[in-house]
Amino acid sequence: MEACPEAQAEIIERESVAVDIACVGFGPAMGGFLTTLARALADGSLQSSAAPGLPPQVICYERADDLGVGVSGVVTRARGIRASFPDLDPAQIPMAARVTSEKMLYLLDPLGASRRSVALRSADAVMRALRFALPIKDHALELPYVPDFLQKHDGFVLSVGQFNQWVGSQIAASGMVQIWPGMPVAQAHRYGTELAE
Repeated sequence: MEACPEAQAEIIERESVAVDIACVGFGPAMGGFLTTLARALADGSLQSSAAPGLPPQVICYERADDLGVGVSGVVTRARGIRASFPDLDPAQIPMAARVTSEKMLYLLDPLGASRRSVALRSADAVMRALRFALPIKDHALELPYVPDFLQKHDGFVLSVGQFNQWVGSQIAASGMVQIWPGMPVAQAHRYGTELAE
């Protein structure tokens, strides 16, 4: 009995690109890695094994259509950002600013809309009852200090999407790395235990 043609697996011919380093997914960590790599490759001492006579071929595939899609904001100490960009001025990045002051607030739930435990709801009620003696303003209790592990002083407040776009443009301007947004990668192609060439 012969299988019908529709049931047979169709072999899809895919384009291939020879590269020395292929990365998948572009985020802040990948941006830092690729920035460091691009700087190391800029001296021209290494040659590509995929394209002899040229610098190493580095490609980063990103499934999103743009490097800044679908990510939100962050407050960070920026240690990794400073390591990758030691001379960074946050004014270079859209929607970024240096943290100059900080305070910690405990947000009360005046409408009862959150899913707080009975203990936290009871604590909220006690705090509201003592609001004349506590520094409560706009349904928030300002705590007297910010614990060390939460302090972000001299860090950055930034949009991760805007940061990714800025880092991507810096990397692309180096000419050492290609970033291909809109290119989802399901898996590496392998022949047995070896990566496909």
